[in-house]
Amino acid sequence: MSQQLLRQQVLALSGVCQSVALVDSIARTGDAEPAAFEACLRSLFSFSTQSPEEAYGGVPALELGLRKLHDLLSGTRSNSDRELVRYIIGITHLQRQLEKQPDTGSIIRSRLAHVEKGMQINGTNINDLSPPIAAVYKDTISNFKFRLKVNGSAQQLQNPHNADRIRALLLAGIRGAYLWKQLGGRRRHFLFKKQRILDTLREILQQEIPH
Repeated sequence: MSQQLLRQQVLALSGVCQSVALVDSIARTGDAEPAAFEACLRSLFSFSTQSPEEAYGGVPALELGLRKLHDLLSGTRSNSDRELVRYIIGITHLQRQLEKQPDTGSIIRSRLAHVEKGMQINGTNINDLSPPIAAVYKDTISNFKFRLKVNGSAQQLQNPHNADRIRALLLAGIRGAYLWKQLGGRRRHFLFKKQRILDTLREILQQEIPH
């Protein structure tokens, strides 16, 4: 595998990690880093690209995901980190299930295109699109036999605004998992390419993230 391809895989996987890190933050505290949140939603409207930079709006937009992925692979995991790993595994499972249902995938793409068109016509800020994106998730992915359970504060999870943001981020995570798989990413890479992934993460963080 070329270093450039591995870099692209790492960026796509960081997109997944960024989505679940934001899910965990909202579920526990109600807070989400605005720029990171916007980058995840932006990826949902990059329908045809296989470039993570293009999908998320540049490498710096993935800083949260890059740092979280580095922490997950390099250190002792906290309870929160273990939750993130569970979310990542769940999202990759949902991605595989969706891949087996091309009709559902077409519905999701069509409805997201409609959301994007409405955003362009009405001048809506992308950060305000959680409700229609969440509705897409509820009408499609939520009907799968496998359901991804999100843990956190009952107060935060029962807040409708937070619930919408979490569902929108889970859909963005599935988009990131698609991108990762399109670029050749596989679960076994965590075992056999862990050190190369870590080295690539450190290189990106040192050279491509503003300090």
